[in-house]
Amino acid sequence: MNARVIDVSDLESGTADSRSLIWWGNLAMMVIEGTMFAMLVATYLYLRTVNLDWPPSTVIKPDLTLPTVNLLIMLLSCIPMVIADKAAKRGNVTAVRIGFAMCIAAGIAVLVIRSMTFANIGYKWSDHAYGSFVWTAVGLHTMHTVAATGETTLLLIYSLIKRVVKKHLLDFRCTAVYWYFIVIMWLPFYLIVYIAPYFLRKERF
Repeated sequence: MNARVIDVSDLESGTADSRSLIWWGNLAMMVIEGTMFAMLVATYLYLRTVNLDWPPSTVIKPDLTLPTVNLLIMLLSCIPMVIADKAAKRGNVTAVRIGFAMCIAAGIAVLVIRSMTFANIGYKWSDHAYGSFVWTAVGLHTMHTVAATGETTLLLIYSLIKRVVKKHLLDFRCTAVYWYFIVIMWLPFYLIVYIAPYFLRKERF
């Protein structure tokens, strides 16, 4: 019986794009988490239809200043992350580090401002269904922001103290895609939590 040997010496040792299973696993995770956020939006729409007093009469219109600044920081943070993403694809580790550092600073700023808006929200999660929704939605997104900022920080530290090989470039790119996901997921909740109250129950304001 003749044994056949296949020469695989010319194959790549790794990939930093959609040819990797890790890439698709990362996307699948975002689909699962995105479904959770979609269920939150559906819950809000359902509660809106069954509650005539929505938002409750005790809820005052939110101040848009800090939440809007927070949204702008999140949107602008995508610029250095796109730079880091493209740099990882080219194998430019220095540019990845710079982009990650800027995104970490943005993530910390977002979390600080988010804590300030939490402190001035004006009601508890247990006060009414509207409060439960707002605290759950903002709380879940905050936890995801903490996770994304923490992961970016760990990868930056790793790239500074360890030798970066090709498989790590995939980690950088997956982190960048997850960062985009976090930013995009906040857009509907910014509209629901901070903009919608200005159009619902106008007579109260």
